[in-house]
Amino acid sequence: MSSSIPGGVAWAVIGYVTVLLSARFWLGGSAVMDRLVNHTGLWSIATLLIYRCASTPTIDDPANQLALGCVLMTTTYQYSIGRLVSADSEPDTVWRHQRNVALLALAAAASTVLAAESARYSGRSVDLRLAGVGLGIGCAFAVTYNTVVLTRTCLGPLRDVDTPRAARIVCTVLIGSNAVLSGAHALSLSQLATGWPDGPQLSLVQAAFTLWVTVNATLHAVPLVAELELRVGMDRETRTCRRLLPLWCDLTAAVPEIVMPVDVRHGSDSGTRLLRMTVEIRDAMLHLGAYLPAETVEVQRNTVREHESDPALTDYAHRLIQAAQARKAGLPRVGAPPPLPVVAHDFDAELAHLIDLARIWPQAKAAVEEPIAHRTVDRRSP
Repeated sequence: MSSSIPGGVAWAVIGYVTVLLSARFWLGGSAVMDRLVNHTGLWSIATLLIYRCASTPTIDDPANQLALGCVLMTTTYQYSIGRLVSADSEPDTVWRHQRNVALLALAAAASTVLAAESARYSGRSVDLRLAGVGLGIGCAFAVTYNTVVLTRTCLGPLRDVDTPRAARIVCTVLIGSNAVLSGAHALSLSQLATGWPDGPQLSLVQAAFTLWVTVNATLHAVPLVAELELRVGMDRETRTCRRLLPLWCDLTAAVPEIVMPVDVRHGSDSGTRLLRMTVEIRDAMLHLGAYLPAETVEVQRNTVREHESDPALTDYAHRLIQAAQARKAGLPRVGAPPPLPVVAHDFDAELAHLIDLARIWPQAKAAVEEPIAHRTVDRRSP
């Protein structure tokens, strides 16, 4: 092998990119952006595999000609991604334009390889210097133009003061990796055209492209983490729903009429489920307010409404459980519904209060139901 990259490193990169691309096909969607990113990954893997088949580090090697053609194909997809991110065109228009450009790039690379093979098969000596320069110019122009487009796209979030730090890091890394690839192509083109500097013509391009593929595959895999968390139920909204589930089940069992019908369009969305559970728990608490027994004297004396203490919250949980039991048993109302223990001014504050209530709910339920169980056993005893 003539590769300037050690075999262990090259195969490790190929395996790494293949795993990430497989995860993208499994977890990703069918949107135009997903298709562009997935096709970029496929052509990148093909390029890395072809580089492993090259016997010489020059443009005369058919493997290097195919690799440059794959690089050219990859840059066409990167350009379409840049157009789509910068909102220059509609997704369907970008996808149709990408198919046309990809066909032209594929025809240019195939014509170079076929012409060289035909001449070699007929026994004629063909100088591939001009063809190599032309192919190199095409790749260098495509990569440089993509770098300009991507840099312009990434500068917008970098100028925005409200852009999160993680997004700034992603934009900076994308600009840097594309700049490295453009520099390597420019230097390789100089080697092809003038012979300066001395050394293998395509080694720098291969090394830079391998680095670029690794960085871009990693960045494109970042959204997969959130999607994987959502699939396995480890996202923040789903975990919060699980914490509220015992509280929601007990309250909606006492007031089943407040449960809203599930919207089939958004029923599987964790954010929508959390919002529904929060609203239904709050409605159930309002309905059960008329069944709440009176507060204890100690809680009446020590409760601060704005910031509930643990004793006050525990007492409210006990009374709410008793109210749910009374309504399920068909008992009459105690009186007018009192105000809720906490008046939340936003969704986050209300959710925090319900999470605190759900945290002590199992212990409070056990404390309320235990005396009832003892009284039942006593009545059954001779």
